[in-house]
Amino acid sequence: MTDSPVQEPQEHGPEEPDPTPAPAGDALVEANVDLDAPQGVSRRRLLTAAGVGAGVLIAGGLAGWAFVRSRDKEASSANGLTVTKSWADRELTLTTPSGVCDAPLVIAYEKGFFKEAGLNVVLKKTGTDEDVTAAVGSGKYVASNGIFFNYLGPIYNGTPVKLSGGLHHGCLDLYVRNDGSVPTVASLKGKKIGVSNLQGSATNFFSLDLLDAGINSSPAAKQVEWVVIEQALLPQALKDGKVDAIATGGGFLPIILGVQEGWAKEISNNRDISANANQPCCAVAINNEFVSEDPVTAGKLVTAWAKGSRWVGANLEETAEIESSKHYVAGKPDEILQVLKTLTFDPSPKNLRESLQPGIAKYVKTGFLPAGVDVQALADKAFVDLGLNF
Repeated sequence: MTDSPVQEPQEHGPEEPDPTPAPAGDALVEANVDLDAPQGVSRRRLLTAAGVGAGVLIAGGLAGWAFVRSRDKEASSANGLTVTKSWADRELTLTTPSGVCDAPLVIAYEKGFFKEAGLNVVLKKTGTDEDVTAAVGSGKYVASNGIFFNYLGPIYNGTPVKLSGGLHHGCLDLYVRNDGSVPTVASLKGKKIGVSNLQGSATNFFSLDLLDAGINSSPAAKQVEWVVIEQALLPQALKDGKVDAIATGGGFLPIILGVQEGWAKEISNNRDISANANQPCCAVAINNEFVSEDPVTAGKLVTAWAKGSRWVGANLEETAEIESSKHYVAGKPDEILQVLKTLTFDPSPKNLRESLQPGIAKYVKTGFLPAGVDVQALADKAFVDLGLNF
């Protein structure tokens, strides 16, 4: 199987999604690149507005004003949330799904869960090197999803983004050669670890595992050597012995096949191996203005997204067919299915909130957040409570 060109994310309208056809030929399944590697093979990629303005109010007169206020008053009673400016009738732009781990968004859109919630969702492709976190903060997109660790630094530094709703577990994997050279995470002291991004979520998350093993993951400590390698080249670098392990932002098909072939071995992941696996990987990130003005509509968005996640978990094969046939992922259904099976679709805002404070406290010890961070304050700043109790 040979690599195919990376599929560009597609732009979809609310009525008739019309994504560009996927590249021809056999395509390797990428798992989640989760903002770490905009191009490359991973679980997120498979190989690969205005509110009610013065003019409207004038046109509608008091009747229009009464309707808006009545609707907001009615909405504000839901879950005890207060709407100061309704977004209910706005077009809500989300980042276009671009790979396997975006399945909850794919299904929420394709199965009409957003429409059922009364939401006018539009999917828009991101730029190749676009800072999606900053774009969500600016309001270009009202929401996106990604590894929640990726958002902590920007939120700490003032990017106006909130987190609500972990979507699944299993995006992050740590692999070694199956030759006994690295039997455990503790054996990585003094070794080389390949990553696609030194500030990426795989680096961040597995720094927690290294910390548990008594290893200082900071590059300055030189107890491990982080080697930045293009995502698509990581498996071969491991196989050739250029690195002793690879930490991926989502296990993708080439390394999954390496395990099946017997030359590679998984020694940690955030699904069921790592002691830190209780922390969800992908979570919904929401523009702060949107969620602060209309938490009710934001809550509907997260709820529909979570419904998509649960549907995926119960319908893996059909999800793989949809991602392939609708060209969200450039791969065959059986390839996509192998990656979907490595994820656990268990959406939960409660789990995300419960994970934030202890996760941040531990994360600070890795050096990826400043030592003086007020852990409780950052957890409170990062998370928005939308009254969702699942």
